Amino acid sequence: MTQLLRRTLIRSVQYSIMIRLILFFSIMFLNKKASAAIPLAEKLITVKVNTAGVISVGRDTITSDDLAMYIRERLFKSYTGTGKMYDGIKLVKDGEPQNVVFEIVLKEIAIGQKKALNELCLEKYKRVFEDISGRQQEKLKKNFPVLFQKDYS
Repeated sequence: MTQLLRRTLIRSVQYSIMIRLILFFSIMFLNKKASAAIPLAEKLITVKVNTAGVISVGRDTITSDDLAMYIRERLFKSYTGTGKMYDGIKLVKDGEPQNVVFEIVLKEIAIGQKKALNELCLEKYKRVFEDISGRQQEKLKKNFPVLFQKDYS
């Protein structure tokens, strides 16, 4: 009688452990799927140009002469801090800025991207972008698309 009771108790414990393991792994699997399905918010540098030609990024007000350096610093500092970069740059018109000012801002953003790209290449490969291999260039384009972005809308 005691052996029968012992076997029943052992089977019950085994069954209980098996059920708990199945539930645990099911919850872990579903949790991973749920977290993978939630897209992360894009990390953008938003550059605003207003009617008066004032350029601002967040709380910072920047002159057009300093914009390229500002973009370079933001992009490269995000890389040195986290190993990643911003997802993109967004240019916003606040009102109707003059076309000349807007064109200058576009040009300065592109210069800032180019400077950040060369600084990144010097850091990683000890050479500027034009001097690294095609494979390395493609890898940079894949891993840091913000440095090659042309459309800022």
